[in-house]
Amino acid sequence: MDASLLLSLLLSLHLHLAVRAAMDSCYDDEGRPNRCMPKFENVAFNRTVVASNVCGSPPEDYCMQTGSTRSCHVCDAADPERSHNVSLLTDFNRNDEPTWWQSQSMYYGIQHPNSVNLTLHLGKAFEITYIRLKFYTSRPESFAIYKRTEEDGSWLPYQYYSASCRKTYGKDAKGYIRPGDDERIAVCTDEFSDISPLTGGNVAFSTLEGRPSAYNFDKSLMLQEWVTASDLLISLDRLNTFGDEFFKDSKVLRSYFYAISDFSVGGRCKCNGHASECTEGEHGGLACACQHNTEGADCQRCRPFYQDRPWARATGDSANECLKCNCSGRSDECVFDAEQYRSTGSGGRCLSCRDNTDGPHCESCRENHYRNSPEEPCLPCNCNVNGSVSLQCDAEGRCVCRDGVTGEKCDTCRAGFHSLGPGGCRPCECDPSGSVDSCSPLDGRCFCKPNVEGQSCDRCRPGFFNLQQVNPAGCQPCFCFGHSLACSSSHRYAAVNITSDFLEGIVCGSAAINEVFLQPGTLLVMMFFLFSPFFFFFFYSVLSFHRLHEIEGRFKPSLSAFEFQHLLYNLTALKISNAGGHNWVTLTSAFIPSGPASPAAPWVESCSCPLGFTGQFCERCLSGFTREDPSRGPLSPCVPCNCHQHGSCHPETGVCECSHFTAGVTCERCLGGYHGNALIGTPGDCRPCPCPDGTSCAQIAETGQVVCTDCPAGQTGTRCQMCEDGYYGDPLGQSGPARPCARCDCNGNVDLNAVGVCDRVTGRCLKCLGHTEGDDCQRCRRGFYGDARVRTAGPKCRPCSCSPAGTAGRADECHPQTGNCLCLGHVTGRDCGRCEVGFFNLQPGIGCEICDGCTQKPNPSWRYCISAFPQVQMQPDWLVIYGLPSNQRAVCVSCRSGGEPVRFLPCGLLWILVTRLQRYSALLQASKLHCVPSSNPLIHPLIQITHESISNSSNVYFLPPPLLSPLILPPFRPGPACDCDPMGSVSMQCHSNGTCHCRQGFVGYKCDKCELNYFHDRETHQCEECPACYGLVKKQVSPMFTWEQFSPQWFQKQAVNL
Repeated sequence: MDASLLLSLLLSLHLHLAVRAAMDSCYDDEGRPNRCMPKFENVAFNRTVVASNVCGSPPEDYCMQTGSTRSCHVCDAADPERSHNVSLLTDFNRNDEPTWWQSQSMYYGIQHPNSVNLTLHLGKAFEITYIRLKFYTSRPESFAIYKRTEEDGSWLPYQYYSASCRKTYGKDAKGYIRPGDDERIAVCTDEFSDISPLTGGNVAFSTLEGRPSAYNFDKSLMLQEWVTASDLLISLDRLNTFGDEFFKDSKVLRSYFYAISDFSVGGRCKCNGHASECTEGEHGGLACACQHNTEGADCQRCRPFYQDRPWARATGDSANECLKCNCSGRSDECVFDAEQYRSTGSGGRCLSCRDNTDGPHCESCRENHYRNSPEEPCLPCNCNVNGSVSLQCDAEGRCVCRDGVTGEKCDTCRAGFHSLGPGGCRPCECDPSGSVDSCSPLDGRCFCKPNVEGQSCDRCRPGFFNLQQVNPAGCQPCFCFGHSLACSSSHRYAAVNITSDFLEGIVCGSAAINEVFLQPGTLLVMMFFLFSPFFFFFFYSVLSFHRLHEIEGRFKPSLSAFEFQHLLYNLTALKISNAGGHNWVTLTSAFIPSGPASPAAPWVESCSCPLGFTGQFCERCLSGFTREDPSRGPLSPCVPCNCHQHGSCHPETGVCECSHFTAGVTCERCLGGYHGNALIGTPGDCRPCPCPDGTSCAQIAETGQVVCTDCPAGQTGTRCQMCEDGYYGDPLGQSGPARPCARCDCNGNVDLNAVGVCDRVTGRCLKCLGHTEGDDCQRCRRGFYGDARVRTAGPKCRPCSCSPAGTAGRADECHPQTGNCLCLGHVTGRDCGRCEVGFFNLQPGIGCEICDGCTQKPNPSWRYCISAFPQVQMQPDWLVIYGLPSNQRAVCVSCRSGGEPVRFLPCGLLWILVTRLQRYSALLQASKLHCVPSSNPLIHPLIQITHESISNSSNVYFLPPPLLSPLILPPFRPGPACDCDPMGSVSMQCHSNGTCHCRQGFVGYKCDKCELNYFHDRETHQCEECPACYGLVKKQVSPMFTWEQFSPQWFQKQAVNL
């Protein structure tokens, strides 16, 4: 991005963010109002842009300018891959894969004076910080940005860009605004009008850049209006060209067009500092979530009852919160009165004052009203016109009455009469079963019991039934399990009494006394087992008569009438205690008689049930409905079954009996092995999965693609159509006969954690390890030998490592199974590294020469020696080693039976080859024995240094020398060879415990394995470090291990234990 362009954006962001302190909330932690703003965002993102011209209808060719050449393509609006519609202007833009809108080319007449317009509708007013355009082609020679602040309003210029400002727009180039000028003037610049770059050029317009009042934005109404816009228009007026369009070449004309890859607008929803967010309004458009008692799409006015001071935009110094009108708590409506505000500082004038008050703040009483103190409401005198002398009352509200009228307001007839008027008062007409006392003397209205209504108190209120004079409430409430308020008395039930006097258990009626306990003193307990849940309880004693369900407050725990009837519905037993004296009890119940219901039981209800309920008491759900909360039983509401048209549900539990291959409590999902959307509610919602063996699948919502989710072992793919990594075959027969997926057999010579170790169709191994090769990694590579098919954890293929001196062929060629190299004459050993018995002096290309210093060939007993050497009595497992003079050639010495002779090469540097005696060989070599080139035997140096190396050994003897001096070593038990891996070891010589010295990246007893997070490179035969991502795995796993336990000292310890 150009430096000047970046500075423009940073300036705009600074000016808008500088006033952003504490803007996340419209109130601080102590509840004080402060300025707040919606979040700053790209308001153009995913909004629809209207373009006056788009390429591709019909399809057309266009060519891209790339400097000296042009690449031509096709724009086709009907092809999504080649379409460049306006939705690509405001979508998510990626620099590596740009999308762009494109106009028709100059070939179709797109050039000045013909303009192409892009219009962005924001839906409401926004405060614009910047507008950024990224062109896919070269930037236009001339284009302009316009704005407007209301729908169908006039377009106002925002900015001009042109290399010919005066010619095209009548403006001077690089104009600027001086302090005191109108800051709402658009200027013209030629800064971004060059033809280069040919693609990717940016143009960013900052609304406040160059405006003198930008740093005093809160107090600049002019700039606040300048940054406000509800619609933006980009007018592309003149293309940039190289001037070659005058030749009218079609390919040249098709290479000039407008193309924009990104259209961004930085800003925030305009809420004048009174809202922190914008939400969808009641009519669908954006609107501010106004605070500070403001309202409107932009919070541009005060709420109706917050007019005590004029509305103002919030600033950094003051939130300018709209203040509530002071109407003394007696009005909810006021208007702003500017004159009142100037004179008193309070501009809210109250309207429609309540409590008969009046005044700007409802502070006084209206005419013919009174009150005792300002805190009390004004009360009307209410002097009756017919009964009072005057309508005005005294300070205490008393009226002066006429003759025959009584009451404080002269509006009441005497007791027993009602309806004061020209004809006098009339007698009361109230139903004694539902009324209390006499009627109202005013209008004859009767005073009904709590559950009774009507002019004469002759009917039950809604939700009640069974009007009875003995009932203090008049009517009893409907039970209906709480589902209906419409009920009436049932005529099917007859009353029955259950009576006892607590003496001998005498019973009347249809109930049976189960137990009667007579105890000394006054206590008698009776248990009744009742046949019906419809009880009407009475307690009769010498002093009392009670109906249980109507005096629930006297029992513990206290129950409401509804709760008590619910209790009676579930009642099976009742215990009644007599606390002393002579009492008797009667329980009245109801039953359905076989004949006429006499005497009637009017307290049993018959409910009128709403939709979804049935039964006399609305205790059951209709077919197609079920309990909303099954645990509540009949008390639970009935709701429609929700089985998504795939079956019916149980009326109590709501569990659906699903069909159409659906499952779930509400048949909301497809059965296993089927896919689709069971919520649609049609028989074909769930379809069989196109997967092997009818396994399960899932449908991707975005694309509708069906993907198998439970493929058989070894298979993968959206239809299980191919084998998993590490398997091969053709399960669906896409390339021939179907073949099940089988695990690839690479003889254990691949990394099972690697990807793509074998071909998924043929099974051919692709990543053989351990120096193996072949379709199944079944043989060792050239230069290695061993059995690649053997199942072992160690290395299977070892390097030939043929000795260059003793090998007749190449050093990397040997027998593929045994590893034997092709040796020169009289050379032996697997690697052709030593001379045969009786031969010495191995030379490259020649072989070994015979030992001419030996007097005779070795015999099977191996007990012979040159007569000049001193004779030593051999002991079992002893070995005699002689030091040699410098001019002595190879000498044969004696070994114990079954051993091999030791051979010394000519001195200069003493070489000690001790076959099967590697440990002593290493010991003597470590002592750095050197021959002294003289005629004297090597007596003292050999004895001295060797003595230091193997001191304190009870089996070492030093013999006095005649001509040669023997050194007798202690008993030796032959051990295994070092066998250090040549690629992984620093040296072929191992430690005293048999472990090898490994190179970096190699581990193991023989340095033949790769260290953790290293892998074997088949090309270099080295252990290379794995990519950095594997280190993350090691970092997560490392707390479970102590890696130091696998140090070289650990391996040495394990080797010693072997």
